[in-house]
Amino acid sequence: MKPFVLSFLFAFGVQVASLVAQIVPVTVTVTDSGRGADLSAHFMGLSYETSMLLPKDGRYYFNPNDEALINTFRTLGIKSLRIGGNSVDDSRVAIPQEKDIDVLFRFARAAGVKVIYSFRLKRGNPADSARLARYIVANYADALDCFAIGNEPNVYLPTYEAYLPQWKLQYHAILQAVPQATFDGPSVNGRNNYALNLARDMFPAGHLAMASEHYYFMGSGEEGERDPEGTRDKFLSNNTHWDYQQAYDRVGGVLAREHVPYRIDELNSCFNGGAKGSSDTYASTLWALDCTHWWAARPILGLNYHTTERPVGGGDFTAANYASFVHTPGGGGLTMRPLAYAYLAFSQGARGRPLGVKRVPGPEFNFDAYAYRDDDGSIYLTLINKTYGTQAHATAISIQLPSGTNWGAWRRMDLLGRQNIAGKSGMTLGGGSIDQQGQWAGQWKTIEGNFSSNMTIQLSPASATILNIEAAP
Repeated sequence: MKPFVLSFLFAFGVQVASLVAQIVPVTVTVTDSGRGADLSAHFMGLSYETSMLLPKDGRYYFNPNDEALINTFRTLGIKSLRIGGNSVDDSRVAIPQEKDIDVLFRFARAAGVKVIYSFRLKRGNPADSARLARYIVANYADALDCFAIGNEPNVYLPTYEAYLPQWKLQYHAILQAVPQATFDGPSVNGRNNYALNLARDMFPAGHLAMASEHYYFMGSGEEGERDPEGTRDKFLSNNTHWDYQQAYDRVGGVLAREHVPYRIDELNSCFNGGAKGSSDTYASTLWALDCTHWWAARPILGLNYHTTERPVGGGDFTAANYASFVHTPGGGGLTMRPLAYAYLAFSQGARGRPLGVKRVPGPEFNFDAYAYRDDDGSIYLTLINKTYGTQAHATAISIQLPSGTNWGAWRRMDLLGRQNIAGKSGMTLGGGSIDQQGQWAGQWKTIEGNFSSNMTIQLSPASATILNIEAAP
């Protein structure tokens, strides 16, 4: 055999051996204790600025005739719409009035969402808040989740003792106008005790529907932009789970033991609009999918990912780096951003009651698994391989389902982003993308074979798959 042929075969063999060596065996064991509640019907949510309720050039963002936006909400599984953000307490922003409220709630009805509606706390007018609260309940009680008062008040009322009397002025005025009103609060950014204290002081009265906080776990968007590659690496590291756990242990876990409902009613990756080159890439898709499932596995009402578009006139919009989607020029449709695919994948794979999952290797390997049992007995299992680049590893995943059930067909749906974590487009779920009208045609693919409670599947780096395993009759 000629030397160059031998050289070629040797090189080819080394490459094949290298690829084989990079396949990591993973074991995922799903357990079912039979305890626990189903996910909240309004778990998946978005959060918007109050300023988005005001018309720009005579046009409303939450237009009840905007079929593309309505379709997008429904396709992504958005069930909660929180209105607040910094602009609710900004004196430069007009307070939305009845006409603006009408448009919002007509949109909410069309999109099938419940609204968390915030009133101004900083230099707010309790009587005016009460008047508008009465109007909302009289006309749109079916689309209202609850009211909120202020946004991140710990910024301008730096002690709980300063905050509570101001909050109560609004609270009592609204209750006088609407005796059945319920509230979400305090909507603070994390790492303080406002939520625990408000729950202690106000939950027994029966009008605090949920205690709430805000988190941007990846830190400053400006800092993230200084090192996009390092920031994307942070997005895809399981070290983020330690941050989640600390946050949960400090507040969410305490409230769960006290049976106080808890919601993160504003979060995203990086604050101040996100980090360009990270918050707007496929890395954010995998990050948000993992983050949402992590919190869903604990007693929590849900999450509202903050998003925003800024009208710039003529029906055009600009958007923050962490925006979920943005209107096309002229406003006739929507361009999906990477985060939209995280919400879609979550809504397809998080159905029913969270189950226990044990995986080997443990959290030191950037792979995660989350399972749910639906009302019909079927299991949904999401597997996320966050390895990429020089640390990319394909995985051979051995799955063990709970015993005692006869299992039927296995199906899968893959989330793919061309293995390019820096990519800003090209994502698909189930072989389909979301079009500009908010429609998605992805499909489940049946896994051929005769399987029971055990199976091994392959998962590429920088990808995720959702498995649906039917319970046999």
